[in-house]
Amino acid sequence: MAPHRAVGRARIGADGVRFDCDDEVSFDIESGSSIGWVPGPAWRSDLPVSFYSSVAAITLAMRGMLPLHASAVVLHKSAWLIAGPSGAGKSTLTAELVKAGALLLADDLTPLSLAPHPVAWRGRPGIRLHPASCEGLAINGAPEPTDDGRGKLLVRPSLRAADTGWPVGGIVLLGDAIGSVPEPEYRAPAYGSILFRPRILTALPGRAQTRENLLILARTVPMALLPQVRGFDADAQGRRTERALAMIERLAANGQLR
Repeated sequence: MAPHRAVGRARIGADGVRFDCDDEVSFDIESGSSIGWVPGPAWRSDLPVSFYSSVAAITLAMRGMLPLHASAVVLHKSAWLIAGPSGAGKSTLTAELVKAGALLLADDLTPLSLAPHPVAWRGRPGIRLHPASCEGLAINGAPEPTDDGRGKLLVRPSLRAADTGWPVGGIVLLGDAIGSVPEPEYRAPAYGSILFRPRILTALPGRAQTRENLLILARTVPMALLPQVRGFDADAQGRRTERALAMIERLAANGQLR
């Protein structure tokens, strides 16, 4: 592979992508069909989970799928995505929804296929949570420490969705605003904001397919806005979980926001 365009940690060529992690390792992703890797002088034998997520997202996009920076749960036989910027509380709300009876589908990175309609697929089995958010969550095995730097633990919820595709019912976007997003023809920027590693994915050779997938998502999947909860106020978390569940119930019943 002969990479020729640098975008962040990626060097993008016509036949693939080289993704570097400082001097530790380089991954070569060719046409979304093969991944090779070469350890560097600072190789430590392990890497942050986010690094592998980046490689997975690039590979998925090269295969024509849409990788979103979102967690996902299954309720009412549909997938419900929890999106938002880093630190907005995606994993925390996901864990609270699982405690309320939802099934975990994915954490942080959710892959979608778009033909003939948006379908979400299962992601990694664990969630990174602050210790306070682990309370009351049924898990497999014991919590594991992470390299997160914020004291988060890696836990594997017992309630997981089956390893099959689930139709996407809607997206809950966490942020400072409250309400619903604009009409479908004006939604693309809001949906584009939840693309995983957007600078890289929109520079890949198949970026036209990625953009088309985002437009399909904006036209067919409703989005609701919820305020992010800063800190660990149990009452505020509880109110947000109740509101998210109410939104999901309305979408499941009516197929649209009210």
